[in-house]
Amino acid sequence: MSLTLRNIGIGKRSKTGGFEETLIGYWDERDRRARYDAVSDACWIYQYRDLEQNLRHFGWRHARRRVLAQGALSREWMNRGRGDLRLTRGGLEMRFASGVQTIDWKKLKDMIEARRS
Repeated sequence: MSLTLRNIGIGKRSKTGGFEETLIGYWDERDRRARYDAVSDACWIYQYRDLEQNLRHFGWRHARRRVLAQGALSREWMNRGRGDLRLTRGGLEMRFASGVQTIDWKKLKDMIEARRS
């Protein structure tokens, strides 16, 4: 069972008998670089799936196929200190305070190519 209050999620019981606290990181909607930072974090988090290399080398459909072929994606939110995100079949999801926004695979490929051009 999991309960979320504002930005603190209370998850499973820990071994000490208390509850484990997990902070929920929201992206700042006013930050102009939020999407760029999210793509950068996703490349780092999903480097074991060769996300960046596949999107650079192949078209977005072929890269998506290769990334998803490496096994099921976890439905858990990942965080590298700036905000929560997760990779799904639809693209990269970013968690904002107002809701979740998705960067589709085609836009993700464009953003990765623009990072080092």
